[in-house]
Amino acid sequence: MFTWFAARRKNLADVQGGELDNVEKAVKFYREQLEDIAIRWKAATDEANTMNGLYRQAIKDLNSMEIKFNQLADENRALIEELKKYKQLNGKIN
Repeated sequence: MFTWFAARRKNLADVQGGELDNVEKAVKFYREQLEDIAIRWKAATDEANTMNGLYRQAIKDLNSMEIKFNQLADENRALIEELKKYKQLNGKIN
């Protein structure tokens, strides 16, 4: 009976030790997963910030180009008017 009791206690200790090992492995696994997620989250956030900066710069560039386009369109209209006046003076009215 003593051997059965000792064997039972040993088996119980082995089971508890195995459970602790499993818990330790699970904690290690989840810790590694969280660390990986944190690294990927930071990389994604950095990339999003970079893309946001590029987007803002593109909007500024677009606005500058629109202003330049409008200036060139005004200049083009003025040149067309000058050309019309020149043609009228030379008798080449269309």
